[in-house]
Amino acid sequence: MTNHWRDIRNTDLILINGANPAEAHPVGFQWFMRAKLERGAKLVHADPRFTRTSAVADIYLRMRTGTDVAYFGGLINYVMQNNLFHDAYVRNYTNASFIVKDEFAFNDGLFSGYSSDKRSYNIASWAYKTGSDGFATRDMTLQDPRTVFQLMKAHYSRYTPEVVSTITGIPVDEFKRVASMVGEMGKPDKVMTIVYAVGLTQHTTGGQLIRSAAVLQLLLGNMGRPGGGMNAERGHANIQGNTDHAISWEILPGYLKIPAPGQKNRDDYVTASAPKKSDPHSWNFFGINYKKFLTSLLKAWYGDAATKDNDFAFDFVPKPASNASWMAHDQLRVLARAGRRCHGDPDRGVHGPYHPLDRERRIVREQRPLVAVEGPGHAAAGASPT
Repeated sequence: MTNHWRDIRNTDLILINGANPAEAHPVGFQWFMRAKLERGAKLVHADPRFTRTSAVADIYLRMRTGTDVAYFGGLINYVMQNNLFHDAYVRNYTNASFIVKDEFAFNDGLFSGYSSDKRSYNIASWAYKTGSDGFATRDMTLQDPRTVFQLMKAHYSRYTPEVVSTITGIPVDEFKRVASMVGEMGKPDKVMTIVYAVGLTQHTTGGQLIRSAAVLQLLLGNMGRPGGGMNAERGHANIQGNTDHAISWEILPGYLKIPAPGQKNRDDYVTASAPKKSDPHSWNFFGINYKKFLTSLLKAWYGDAATKDNDFAFDFVPKPASNASWMAHDQLRVLARAGRRCHGDPDRGVHGPYHPLDRERRIVREQRPLVAVEGPGHAAAGASPT
């Protein structure tokens, strides 16, 4: 969450997607109701399922599963086409004025750099033009066609209310009604919050869903303000705990990246991992303090064994060369059929609920050995001990 639960009481409009806070977070939901009752805030719930959250919403939009990108895209298009964005905020506190390399393009549904053979992108063209000082060049008028603002405006122009309705199933008049409400939130004296949960995050396009909502909030100037922000409802025992305690292989606590091979010391690691400024006036709080965060973590983990002389025990931290979450399942089947023991994530059934767990169960049914390491768990429940 970019804001606190209690801060929701300060909002004028609440958009809820992929979440049912009235039932899933009933204690926190009191602040939604206080915003409605004490401030007159409106609540819009867009979800395929009518829930108790829908029952207290001012507007309920029934939408097709997984179509939130089109929904947010339509709202972004409405705001940009009608010049309802927070002008001063967008010019001065976002990258909207940054000029993008000429090589960057979007055609026929694909961005520049796509390789059909590799089915992946070379993202070298996805960058800003830079000046002699190494920082991004800018056009504060936002009129240059290569600015982020103009490229984004052209990209989202396809999401007309009619197209949004066709994709999401939301009637055009209902979408326009919500778009009009959202458009009012770009005024300096108005603020909106977007609340979501795993109904957005656990799609294959979860990153795009959440980023599109964040783009909308940046256009409206609602990030970093009381009553605004992007607020994810997370469970302490699963998603939040996973992030805080680095259960996912690719992160350390505090959203720090896992070190990679070749990073010999903290300086190597910070150079490769810490966010860098694109503008000389950027605060970049996370980037400039990245090394301090890492050092604090190492001292917390290794105590007196972490000293300045041994680079605070940086050598103790694993440095995986590739995806270390769990073995590719085709590879797993090959090894199992060869009679090899297969070690991996001890609780795939929880940590990766959307991976094809049934493949591992088929291995068990074929009477091949499957070993779950680090004790029993949901994934181990169907495995025969060997």
